[in-house]
Amino acid sequence: MKKSLKTKALAVFACAFALCFALVGCTSGGNAAGDDAAKNFQGDWVLSGGSSAGQEIDQASIDSMQQLGMNVYIQLQEDGTAVISLFGSEMTGTWKAKDATTADFTLEGDTEEIKIENDELVIEVDGDSLRFKRGEIPAAEVAATPDEEQSATPEA
Repeated sequence: MKKSLKTKALAVFACAFALCFALVGCTSGGNAAGDDAAKNFQGDWVLSGGSSAGQEIDQASIDSMQQLGMNVYIQLQEDGTAVISLFGSEMTGTWKAKDATTADFTLEGDTEEIKIENDELVIEVDGDSLRFKRGEIPAAEVAATPDEEQSATPEA
């Protein structure tokens, strides 16, 4: 049974990673929106589901990945910067609200539309989708500042 969970977790990882690269390859345009619309998007979003290549990413798969330390999340900052993390590999980009439920998400120079549907942040690319809910980023994933890293290192 454990082998099938690991296999399933690796399959979800591969699908999410492929979706991220597909996101980088897609572009679209957009308009600016007011601060009120931007507030709908700001914050931390953790993977809650989706689908890739016809395979559903369900909560059991997400739980298995998290137990292995494989987390997927998006952080949308008030200043318009963004971080997407796939299993510890982070990429930075930008985002801008178009209206209360749609925004443009730009990663490595390419832009894709993201939406809020049923209190979830949704990214859809070529029939695949990732869904995120508001949540806390796991403590192990929060990067230490340089001062924290220095103070954590014992002196010789």
